[in-house]
Amino acid sequence: MDSLEDFSARLREALEPDVRRHFSPEFVICSEYFDRFTTEVAGRDLERLGLLEEFRSPATVEEALARKGYVPRASIALAWMLEKLTEEGFFASSSEAGGARYVSRVPVPADSGAKEKALAIDPSCAPAFTVVEELSTHIIDYFSGRKTGEEILFSPARLSLWFDYFHNDNLLYAVNNRLGAEAVARALPRTHASTVLELGGGAGSAALALLERLSVDGRLPAIGKYFFTEPVPTFLRRGERALRQKFPDVPLEARKLDMNASLVEQGIEAESVDLVYAVNTIHVANDLEKTLRGIREVVKPGGAVVFSECVRPRPGQPIYVEFIFNFLENFVRVVTDPEIRPTHGFLTPANWRAALARTGFDRFALLPDVETLARDYPSFFVGAITARRPSAG
Repeated sequence: MDSLEDFSARLREALEPDVRRHFSPEFVICSEYFDRFTTEVAGRDLERLGLLEEFRSPATVEEALARKGYVPRASIALAWMLEKLTEEGFFASSSEAGGARYVSRVPVPADSGAKEKALAIDPSCAPAFTVVEELSTHIIDYFSGRKTGEEILFSPARLSLWFDYFHNDNLLYAVNNRLGAEAVARALPRTHASTVLELGGGAGSAALALLERLSVDGRLPAIGKYFFTEPVPTFLRRGERALRQKFPDVPLEARKLDMNASLVEQGIEAESVDLVYAVNTIHVANDLEKTLRGIREVVKPGGAVVFSECVRPRPGQPIYVEFIFNFLENFVRVVTDPEIRPTHGFLTPANWRAALARTGFDRFALLPDVETLARDYPSFFVGAITARRPSAG
């Protein structure tokens, strides 16, 4: 048994049975290959950008960018690449008054065939690799300021790429939806049909996974009304169409909704929702505290929120899925807070616990227990956060 298979077996044994089934050996092993792939791409991109030579001796991100004539906005993406390569032992870093300084220690990693190995195990994970390759192809345009990340990754010609990425057929993404569906199934009341509000529903893959999960248990009648919402019209239309085709009997209302604005002012009645659901959405709220307070306003006393998210096990830990999103403005240009959101991107369990407590939620739970798992499996990044609005308020 090779090391990845051993890792998969030990990780799965650490999970409870109802969670374990969402983390197949194929998923665990392909995730490790994808992690390795992003590290290798980061190293190759530094070479293509001519930035490796800038770190033969210790330098800050800003110094290296300025010497090469690259735009300052590339500092976030470059810092992540350097942090990831440092964590993997290819660079070293030191903290100084002028900021972190990085220096190369050994040659950047060569192509190990990680993509080909992953696709041989399960070809359905291809969209994740394709997105990284698409970004890498245009990375010089981004660093030179000729294109934004949005122009590279979200042009109309590339929307099909994202439809494939955020899909339940994509092995490396579906786990977010399946785990979230498991958490919602546990949180929904069993005494009455519920009103569910999904935020940032995209093209509908999370809602489809949830309704499929409830259908297996014969619990579709648990949904009294499902608000499927998404701010981008193209995704909204696609998601609504998919949901109506597969689940025509579910009471569905699809509408454009922006989580960064008052939900009540956009037509969601105060204290009208039993459960607010979101998959990999809330971490990009412009002002996290404001958005969570707005969500609390529409949740009934005693009602729940379920956020299925990539979770950062420890502060500052670079997560491979961040590689592409660090090039997008709505991911990085957010309001930060030392307690609940010290940086952009994904939050730690402690950040989530503090953020939800500050905004009036209690009974915080994490499925699975990422904090405990991280002691032995530091690259376990998926968790479904559940919390409730107190019944008395």
